[in-house]
Parts: sequence; structure tokens; C-alpha cells
Amino acid sequence: MPEIPPTIRLPNTEAFRPQNLWETVQAFNQRLRSGNLENYRPAPLGFPQLDACLGGGLRAEDLCLVGGMQNVGKTIFVLQVARNLAAAGEVLPIVVCYEHGPETLLHRLLCLESVDDADSANPHGVTRDAIEKGVLAYYDANPAPQARQRLDLDWLLANVPGVDQAWYRLRDYLWRLWLVAGDGLETTVPVLHEYVRMAQQLGFARVLLIVDYAQRVPLAPRADGSQLTEHQRIDQVMRGLKGIAMKLGVPVLAVAAADETALRRQRVHFEDLWGPATVQYEPDVAIVLNRDAVANDDQRKVRIAIEKNRHGPSDVEFCHRLAGEHYRLTAAGDRLEHPSSYQTERLPADSGHRNRR
Repeated sequence: MPEIPPTIRLPNTEAFRPQNLWETVQAFNQRLRSGNLENYRPAPLGFPQLDACLGGGLRAEDLCLVGGMQNVGKTIFVLQVARNLAAAGEVLPIVVCYEHGPETLLHRLLCLESVDDADSANPHGVTRDAIEKGVLAYYDANPAPQARQRLDLDWLLANVPGVDQAWYRLRDYLWRLWLVAGDGLETTVPVLHEYVRMAQQLGFARVLLIVDYAQRVPLAPRADGSQLTEHQRIDQVMRGLKGIAMKLGVPVLAVAAADETALRRQRVHFEDLWGPATVQYEPDVAIVLNRDAVANDDQRKVRIAIEKNRHGPSDVEFCHRLAGEHYRLTAAGDRLEHPSSYQTERLPADSGHRNRR
């Protein structure tokens, strides 16, 4: 590319300068020669059927939205994805949660990791209620300050069944999972951008940013004091999240809330996610969770559907068992076909599955 004339003003000349195709070919060739291919591999979610539909997982520059009803298991799903990536050790997940602090997420991870029989109908493991009751029982029974100082993680491991099993697994990825308490006033898109840059500069070659949830991400106050409408704000957030994915070459996984109409009818699809048209256009992948009818064994089940997918089939749906007290979904689900799939609500019965591009 010739030198940019001084009369041309770009926000950042190096970042925003045009690149001709030959330069793109040369850069790609250099990347191949250097062996810098960590981000060439998709980041697997750890749910085999979903990963198969996504061609192995989320790719660098992907924005994936996870939508659904409130309390359906969206945070459980994305935290389990983060755990899967951290445990595998190839991708650093950064979980920025605007609804729960790191200690709450730690309790959830302890419950998740305590389960031995995750795919059984009745999984066994520690619950948050058991952890809290054990801690408070000791605290109330030992009012002396010296005795209370003995209440620590070692005590928890020795006295609350299941915590030791969870800790044995958790300690393998203690330094490979970042948890951030999102601030509804301060943790803006530029702050999210800096979390990813920090990880990259610290040597993490592969990063996945998880935002729970997108509509809670604030914008910095405008210089002129004017206010954006709610749709304008969400529009800016969606564009910003996609910008992080593209500029920094990482996948971004963001939870998204549903609109009032979907909440009233108790069924959510991609087109029901709260916000303007950019909520439909910006994501490369959309995963939607819905409640399934309660089974005869009183097990709660969740339907997980891929409703937009630029890398493979969409309008595919699987039913997963949810162990709510252990904050865990079964990794494998049962494929749901017409007429039992909720995707028939969005498609003509004879249209089959298709790619949304």
C-alpha cells in the first residue's frame, strides 16, 4: 500500500489503514511460517454436539450470543464453558459477570467439580447450601476469635464432604481462569478490551472473553451530556463486543437477555433477544436456551439450540439434563427433531435445517 497522504485523517493510521490483498497474503504467509497458529484452532465449548455443529468451537473474531429466559441456566452454561476451556489448558477464559461476584462463581465451580456422575439422572456432589451451612455451623459454635481463625479452606476441605473432591479438580486450573466482577457503571467496552489485551501481553496466546450479560455493559458518559436510548446503547455495546473480537483476534461469548414479549410467552428464540437489529446482525453464532417439560423423574431439562451459525448448521436443538444444585449441564444432549423441536416454531415444517448467513 502506498504511503497515506497527510491530508487523510484516520483514527489510528496503523490500525485503520487499508490493506491490499497482496499484503493480506504476505501477512498470512508470514503467520504460517512463524508457526503462530494458536488462534487458528477453534475454542471448543466442551459440549460435543454443539462443537460439532460449530466446526470445532468458536473461532477467533467470532461473537457468540447466548440467550434465553431468566433462570434457565445461561450463567451455568457459560461458566461451564469457561471451566471446560480452563481445564483443557489451551485457552484462557476471562469471565466478566455483572450479576455475580467471583466468590459466588467460586461456590458454583466447587459444586460443579464435586460431581462424579455428571451424566447420571441423579448426580451426587456438594451443594452451595451444604457449604454455607457447614461454615455457619462452625462459626456459630465457636465464638472465640482464636477458634474462628481456624475456619479456613483446609477446615472446609476436611469437614464438608465433596469439597475435597472439587478442590482436587479445581486446583489444576486455578491460574487458567480469570473472574471479574463487572461494574454496571465502570466496566465499559474499553475496559473489557483492556482485560483481553492484558491477558495477551502476559503471554496467553489464546483468550476467550465471556460477558454475562451484554445488556448490562455500560457506556461511558457522553461529552455533551446527552443520553442514548436503550436500543442505541445496546447497539453500541454489540458493535463494541464484535470490535473486540475482530481487533484482538479472540472469540467473545456474551449472554443476552430476552425481550418482554418472549418473557411473557415463556419461550425464547434468537429473534426475541432484547435490543435493536444489530443484536441479530452482529453475532456470528447464537445459542438459545429454553426450559423443557419436567421429566417423570423430576429431573429438570434444558433445550440448547444453535439458531444462528456462520460456520455450519443452524436450527439444531439438543435436550440436556440440568443439575441445578450443582450448577452443571450434561455435556451430551439428546437431539430433538421435528415435530418435538422448538425450532419448528421458527421454520416451515418441510424446510429442514439451514445455515443463517
